[in-house]
Amino acid sequence: MTNDEILAKAEQAASSYSSLAERHELCRLARAVSENGLIMEIGGLYGGMTAVLGLSNPQARIVVVDDFSWSPLEGLEAGAAVLLSNCRDVGVNNVRVITGDSADVGETWNEAIELLWIDGGHDYESVKSDLDNFAQHAERIALHDWDNLNWPSIRLAVEDFLKVNPEWKLSHSVESVVVLERVDPHGM
Repeated sequence: MTNDEILAKAEQAASSYSSLAERHELCRLARAVSENGLIMEIGGLYGGMTAVLGLSNPQARIVVVDDFSWSPLEGLEAGAAVLLSNCRDVGVNNVRVITGDSADVGETWNEAIELLWIDGGHDYESVKSDLDNFAQHAERIALHDWDNLNWPSIRLAVEDFLKVNPEWKLSHSVESVVVLERVDPHGM
């Protein structure tokens, strides 16, 4: 499938609350993950971006971590069952959901992650915790709302993380998605 076909199909699952350019970038990043490689998504909500990731790379494994404590749509609760159902509806079956706080999950996480997609808690402490807990296992990190003026805490958390983690660099950004890469990807 082309990226445009993937994005059209993923939109049938759920809104991803991201721009077209941002979704194209996530397609590109997901396609780079190896067969059976792990994509971790922090903050899955209804599964819109999970569907983008899964349709972009059906051979990868996807783990979504979310406590589902927030829903922007009145009358529609977010939850693992909703996310998985939305993904299955568009043919994405390579997803496992861990329901819980990413800070708690991250404290004991020890599996290699090829792509870490962070779009969970938007406060400084949540973003910094996700970076501190999961970056040591990741090859590449992408974060949403990097340049969103409503959440300056995300940019601040990323900048503070980069100051004390010289093995990471800011690679590029696409609108409000920022991508971090290891300076030495084999130094994990």
